[in-house]
Amino acid sequence: MPTTLLPRLLLLLALSACAAPRLPQSTTAVSTRSFQVDWSDFTLGPNDLIAVAVFGQAELSSPPTGVRIAPDGTLALSLTGPIDLAGLTPSAAAEKIETALAAYLKRPAVSVSVVEYTSRRFFLFGEVQSTGPIPMDRPITALEALSMGGGLLPGANRTAAVIIRRHGTQDIEVIPFNAETPGPEGLVQIRSEDFIFVQKSGVGTFNENILPYLQGTGFTLSQLGSLALAYDRLYND
Repeated sequence: MPTTLLPRLLLLLALSACAAPRLPQSTTAVSTRSFQVDWSDFTLGPNDLIAVAVFGQAELSSPPTGVRIAPDGTLALSLTGPIDLAGLTPSAAAEKIETALAAYLKRPAVSVSVVEYTSRRFFLFGEVQSTGPIPMDRPITALEALSMGGGLLPGANRTAAVIIRRHGTQDIEVIPFNAETPGPEGLVQIRSEDFIFVQKSGVGTFNENILPYLQGTGFTLSQLGSLALAYDRLYND
């Protein structure tokens, strides 16, 4: 993706100040909107705090307060060295640790439980009491996500909240929902790394409200380019 896309994005968002604030549009036809509670996304990742119990081997077990998975997704054990646990469920992680310990112990039995998820998070920004990243320790809905940010500010446009979901390195999916009157659309499930945005009511610009949060939060240049294309469609059709 050409590096000129970022200046183009900044220009397009700045030009939007001349118009009433509008929501972005999806740049993909793929829809991942779901209302089903799904625990499959809650696998282990870097910096998650877990408790590891090796039955009959207290010296190999973690402290009761738990131990953090390293930034590279591994957990170091005294007998085996680092074991990659990233992307595994707690039960799968226990089996992998058992397999590694089997070279040193006879029929090792291991349990793994999560003390704190920190690798799974979503972002709140716009007219919300508390903005920024929020850890996910369980499946949550869009309305629950807003409540975890302390609720909406008085000037929020409660009828036009959106979830911005990245697809690969190119596209974005935009899922609107109404935070004013709780209904089925507010029960859409949030995914890790989702961005939830609430505009001001009738004032403000997308440039002022979104761009500061997008910078440094994981959007690639290609994804910023996708937003630029979305705005191109909105303001130049």
